[in-house]
Amino acid sequence: MFSRRIQNVDTSALRRVLSLISGGEVISFAGGVPSPELFPMEELRELVAEASENPLAFQYSSTLGLKELRDEIARYMERWGVRTSADEIMVTHGSQQGIDAVARTFVNPGDVVIVEAPTYFVALNTFQIYEPDFQQVPLDGEGIDIERLEDLLRRLKAEGKTVKLLYTVPTFQNPAGVTMSEGRRNALAELAEAYDFLIVEDNPYGELRYRGKAVKAVRAFAPDRTVYLGSFSKVFVPGFRIAWLNAPEELMERLEVAKQTADVCTNSFGQHVTLLFMKKGLLERQIERLREAYGPKMEAMLEALEEFMPENVEWTEPEGGMFVWLRTAKNTDELLEEAVKRGVAYVPGSAFYALDPRRDEMRLNFTFEQIDRIREGVRLLAELLT
Repeated sequence: MFSRRIQNVDTSALRRVLSLISGGEVISFAGGVPSPELFPMEELRELVAEASENPLAFQYSSTLGLKELRDEIARYMERWGVRTSADEIMVTHGSQQGIDAVARTFVNPGDVVIVEAPTYFVALNTFQIYEPDFQQVPLDGEGIDIERLEDLLRRLKAEGKTVKLLYTVPTFQNPAGVTMSEGRRNALAELAEAYDFLIVEDNPYGELRYRGKAVKAVRAFAPDRTVYLGSFSKVFVPGFRIAWLNAPEELMERLEVAKQTADVCTNSFGQHVTLLFMKKGLLERQIERLREAYGPKMEAMLEALEEFMPENVEWTEPEGGMFVWLRTAKNTDELLEEAVKRGVAYVPGSAFYALDPRRDEMRLNFTFEQIDRIREGVRLLAELLT
């Protein structure tokens, strides 16, 4: 009865995460969700009232999205070193739709899609619908391992296989929290040119920087070979589902078809409210507010890990974003049920691999819980891992 492509997709990890982030008294490090008390409710009430006075806010919009909003996003992209225009931007229903539009547009069954190991598991689910040949490359402290990537590209070329896409979360990576250095971004751009593949740059967390120096987008180094995915879910509100796709103009016609045949257009009201939020300068204020709130939470988690964790546990030290990645000496799939019974939840690392999943890793989110609960949750985990 069901299609092969639907039957082959395992979304159990997503269902498990969604159940864990609604666990009531359980200290949840599971979801990659913003803290709701930081939503700009006062500004939202005013913006919603203002947008409601415009009848067009309740009308269909174009498939590409509200032109004024795309103009604002094009100007916003300059902060990432990207010079672009509204003609190269499509407003999407969450960045997840951007991933789907790219996959629908470019991936045939059997095409090679390279992903990081580990990587965002919902992106893996989305690509899996289109039946690619997944290949993966490990990460280190500077992001994707460029030498290992080049070795893989050589091998695939020798085998007569053509790489179609490389998907990366280069800034505060999900799940590992690491950031690809600008040197590696430039090297990745050179490899994309040499081996003729498209880079899909997913950047929902980039504004959430609490340490270190800002980096340019991968698209700044490879403008003709990168599809950039941005989102307002982490820096405004996730409920509007307003995100965008930024790609070379020659790719936009087919990408527009991919969206048009899925939902015709992104919700108009959310676009109008987001436009007002940007034009009034409120986005900058909200980003700073989030940094001031999330930075201490990240530091609290890192300090608690240092204080409580046994010596055989290792973790990344991100400069921003939402996640810390742990490597343990335990099977974290088997440990999860006991952790929840004791009052703390995480996402097992096995969910984040396209191939050969490791069972000794876990992802911890630090943005959702308060600092005292972060410390207590880490202490509970440390007891289980000792």
